[in-house]
Amino acid sequence: MASPSDSPDASLRPALGTFTAFTIVVGGVIGSGIFFKPGVVAANTGDHRLLALSLWVVCGLVNLCGALSQAELAAMFPHAGGSYVYLREAYGRVWAFAWAWAEFWVVRTGAIAALAVAMTMSMRGILASAGWEFDSGQWRWIEKFSAIGVIVLLATVNIAGVVWGGRTQNATTIIKVLFIVALALLPFLPIGAHVASSGAGIVAADVVPTTTVNLWVGIGAALAAIMWTYDGWGNLTVVAEEVKSPERAVPLALAGGMLIVIALYVAVNVGLYRAASNAELSSAAIPAAIAFDRAFGPDGRNLLYAMLMISVFGALNQNILTGPRVLLAAGRDYDAIAVLRRIDPRTGTPAVAIAALSAWACVLVLFGDVGIGAEMVSSGRRLFDVLTDYCIFGGSIFYLLAVLAVFALRYQRPAIARPYRIPLYPAVPAIFVLFYVWLLAMMAIANPREAVAGLAFVGVGLAVGIALGRKSKRRQT
Repeated sequence: MASPSDSPDASLRPALGTFTAFTIVVGGVIGSGIFFKPGVVAANTGDHRLLALSLWVVCGLVNLCGALSQAELAAMFPHAGGSYVYLREAYGRVWAFAWAWAEFWVVRTGAIAALAVAMTMSMRGILASAGWEFDSGQWRWIEKFSAIGVIVLLATVNIAGVVWGGRTQNATTIIKVLFIVALALLPFLPIGAHVASSGAGIVAADVVPTTTVNLWVGIGAALAAIMWTYDGWGNLTVVAEEVKSPERAVPLALAGGMLIVIALYVAVNVGLYRAASNAELSSAAIPAAIAFDRAFGPDGRNLLYAMLMISVFGALNQNILTGPRVLLAAGRDYDAIAVLRRIDPRTGTPAVAIAALSAWACVLVLFGDVGIGAEMVSSGRRLFDVLTDYCIFGGSIFYLLAVLAVFALRYQRPAIARPYRIPLYPAVPAIFVLFYVWLLAMMAIANPREAVAGLAFVGVGLAVGIALGRKSKRRQT
C-alpha cells in the first residue's frame, strides 16, 4: 500500500516567500551566459555593435513576453511542474510527458551539466594564476570530476529541504547582482588602466573566433547565444506549489525579475564595449575578464573567476531546486514512474526525483562530449558549448508550446478563474510565439546537428508517452 508521500495527491510544502521567488528568477537567469556568451555575440555580429546591443534588448523583451504569458498559466495552475502542467492541460498528457522526457534526458540535465562545467572553467583560471598548469588531457578529467562533485553537493542540499535550497538561492543571487553591477560600472571608473596586460590570461588558446560570412546566419547564432543567457525564468513556475500566495507572488516575480535582468545585461554589454575592441571580445575565453584585467591587472581576473563561480553556483542550485519538480509532476500522472512522485516525509522534498535528475546530469558531464567529432575539437568546441547548444534547441520547442497553451486554454476553458491576466493580450504572447518560430528556424540552419537531435528526443518522448498511456488504460480496465 502506498504511503501518503507516494500518493499523487500529496502536496509539497509552501515554504518559499516572494523575495525567494524573485531570486529564483534573477539568480536562475544570471548564471554563466552573461560572462561567456558576449564573445560569441561579438564574433557573429562583427563591428555592428548597435545591432548586438539591440539583440540583447530584443531577446530580453521577448523573454519578458514569455514570462508574462506563463504568469497567467502559473496563477491558474499553481502546481509543481510548470510547463508540464500547462502542456497537459492544453494538449493532453502525452505532450506533457514529452516535455518531462526532454527535460530529463537533455534540456534540464544538459543545463545542469553545462553550468557545472562552467564553474570548473573559472576554477581553472584561479589555479593557473597560482601556477597550477594542466594540459588539455589532464584538465578534461579534472573538469569532469569537479563538475560532478558540485552537482552532488547541491543535490544533497536540496534533498535536505526546499528552505535550504531557497536560502542558497537568496545568498548567491544577492552576491551576483552586486557583482554584475560592478562589472557594468568598472569600464567607466577612473581606476587601473592596465591596458598592456589585457591579453594575458584572457584569450584562450583553444578558442578560435567565429568568422561570420553571412550576417543573417550570424544573427541567428548570436540570438541562440543570447537566449541561453536569458534561459531560466520559467523555473519559478515549476515550484509554484511551494511558493506562498503563488497567484500574486509568481506573476510579480516573473515580470519584475525579467526587467531587472534586462537592465543588468544591457549595462554589462555597454561596459564591455567600452572596455574592449570587437576582436578582443570575440577571441576572449571570458570577455568579462577584460574589464577586470584592465582595472586591476591579474588580481582582477582572480576576483572575476571567484565571482563567476558564485554566480554559476547559484544558477546551478536553481536548476537542481526546480528541475526535479517536473519529474514529480510526471510521476503523479504515470504509475510506471510513480517513484518520482515520492515526497520525503522528513524533508518534504522530492528526493528520488532530485537524485535521478542529478545522476543523469553527472552522466552527461562524463560523456556529453563523446562523438562531437575531431573537427569540432580541433576548432575549439568546448564541452560547455556542446551542452548548451543541445539543450537550448530542445527547450525552445517546449517554451513555444507552453506559451501557445495560453491561446489554447483561452479558447478551450474561457470560464476558468484567471487570478492574473496577460496585459495587452493577444499581442504579448503572439510576440513570443512569432519570435520563437523564427528563432527555431535560424537555430536549425546554424546548428542542424543539434536541431535534429532535439527533434529526435521530442519524437521518442511522444512515443514513450503514448505507450505509457496505453499501459495505464489497460491496467485501469
